[in-house]
Amino acid sequence: MTRQMQLLGAPWRQAPSHDIVAWDADRGAPALDQAGFHQSIGAWQYRLDELAPTGQSWLLYHRDPVAFAAALIALWERGDSAVLPADDRPETLDALSSLVTGRLGDVAQGHQAGAPQAPRWGHLCADRVAVTLFTSGSTGAPKQLDKTFAQLDAELSVHRTLWPLDGRLVISQVSHQHIYGLLFAILRPLCEGAPMASRTCRYPETLSAWLQHLCPSREASPQTPRSAVLISAPPPLERLPIELDWQRASERLARIHSSGAPLSAAASAHARAVLGVGVSEIYGSSETGGIAWRDQQVSDHWTPLPGIEVRDDAEGRLWLRSPFLPDPGAWECQADRIAPVSGGFRLLGRRDRIAKVGGKRLSLSAMDHALQTCHGVLQARALPLAARDNRLGAIIQLRAECVPYDHAARRDLIQALRNRLLSAFEPTVIPRYWRFVEAWPTNTQGKLSTEIVAQLFADLKDRRLPRWLGSEADDAQACRIILEVPERLVYCQGHFPEQPVVPGVVMLQWAIDLARRHLGVDGTFQRLERVKFPQLLLPGDRVSLSLTWHPDSEGGRLAFDLSGRRGCHAYGRMRFAMTEVSHAS
Repeated sequence: MTRQMQLLGAPWRQAPSHDIVAWDADRGAPALDQAGFHQSIGAWQYRLDELAPTGQSWLLYHRDPVAFAAALIALWERGDSAVLPADDRPETLDALSSLVTGRLGDVAQGHQAGAPQAPRWGHLCADRVAVTLFTSGSTGAPKQLDKTFAQLDAELSVHRTLWPLDGRLVISQVSHQHIYGLLFAILRPLCEGAPMASRTCRYPETLSAWLQHLCPSREASPQTPRSAVLISAPPPLERLPIELDWQRASERLARIHSSGAPLSAAASAHARAVLGVGVSEIYGSSETGGIAWRDQQVSDHWTPLPGIEVRDDAEGRLWLRSPFLPDPGAWECQADRIAPVSGGFRLLGRRDRIAKVGGKRLSLSAMDHALQTCHGVLQARALPLAARDNRLGAIIQLRAECVPYDHAARRDLIQALRNRLLSAFEPTVIPRYWRFVEAWPTNTQGKLSTEIVAQLFADLKDRRLPRWLGSEADDAQACRIILEVPERLVYCQGHFPEQPVVPGVVMLQWAIDLARRHLGVDGTFQRLERVKFPQLLLPGDRVSLSLTWHPDSEGGRLAFDLSGRRGCHAYGRMRFAMTEVSHAS
């Protein structure tokens, strides 16, 4: 007998109530109940009715998880589908414009909800496309993926069976624009009647404070969640600071999920030691949905999710049959290699990383493995660069004590790595372009995406740019960016013949450009304030650029500090005037 979709009986389709949909974790108070959520869904439907007939596809991007959820349900119940871009960069949105009727949410030309009113419920047919997503593009151009209601519902049912929310607060550190965040941070709490945090938890300080507001005591208000489930990814779990107050975390945190990339054994142990809870990792992809799970503090092998069959072939490739695939009865081959063990399997890496470099076929996985055996290397990825005739670039994560901070140290490290590789590889396939990072660079889903790779090697295309080697945000208006001065930086030519140096005006321009990119600084540059250049900045120098944006009613001030191993190279403030915005009628 065919199972009825749980989406059809979801709480949002029931009579309006005071059950909590969204929880204001900053105040420790309800933010939105089911009755209010109904009004939000109706508000979106009212606006959509003004724009187009039913049966359309709409681009949906909203940073606010609650507004996103209301817009998504409004689309579904109206008979429309959602196209979810991975980010809100103009080039991403423009590439999808031909697929949609219009844009919804907080993007350029994005429509907003109309007047609050009662919603109407439609027909969620199992084989109808619910959402269209895109792969991360880590190994090529992003691929379009259509997900039906049946596929989403099947996965939601499995998650509910394995890890019921039971009314716990869902705190998310990941983007809901991707399948993992969509399922775990949005659809699961909506379908299971559990509250979701009213905003994404970006920083560990925020997580610590939110957990303090929860109260496992019986004396707490009946509306206050007793505990929480954390939806996370490798980057935030790897960087959990031990100095914060986590004393009560284990009382208030029931479960941690992580996906996007495998979590290292050290990071898994670190997260458990800090938060007092094991991490349930989910292995899968945008194409397949979830495949298996593990908690490394219990076992390092992966256990297939209920209903999923996994086997290997003679070449060690993973084959699976899954209810989350378009054809649940067919076997599908994955690029990953596995080793079966009792009750599951171990991942052995991907088998499709073969490239032609210098006319030679090369296993990139073998190159990665060889690099990772070198002294001081924590992680490595070799990849052909199309803009350089497919010559190899290498991204190397180093132990802190091995990071090079000047041209001589960088040159010596590269030579040492080359010498190690020459014992196993021909000279023509040895990486030519090297990027040494302190933390593995990933997007919000924990993946080394095409966009991040392009950032790492952008100076090869534009010799005016510094080498970007990673960034981290302190909050929405402050960040720290690791940079390296390319030896062939165009601004150093002729400045000066005896000792090339980076002109001060170039450092200022880098600070402005990076503040616009990473902090969203807008406005027109007006003037400099207290700018100093204490130390010369030389080709090969590795530096940290700290940026802090102080907005005000007239625009704002940007404070910057560019420092390296030899001291501070530049610091000061810049004044920006507010940009005038014209509104179309």
